[in-house]
Amino acid sequence: MNDTTKQILISRLKSFAWRLGGYIATALLAWGVETLTAVGIDPAIVAVVALIVGEITKFINMNLPEIKANTNG
Repeated sequence: MNDTTKQILISRLKSFAWRLGGYIATALLAWGVETLTAVGIDPAIVAVVALIVGEITKFINMNLPEIKANTNG
């Protein structure tokens, strides 16, 4: 496996990890919402939040070096 292939694989694995994290966060949110069904929260809200979380994790994944540079001073 050459260096280019390794870099692509690492990039894909990082992307997968971010999306998996977003999925887990959304699953936890859905579980929380499910436990609050007595309040009458619409399941469509969970779907919209899942999409938002996915976009947030994508943004963080794509801009992580810049975000780190800005937080370090």
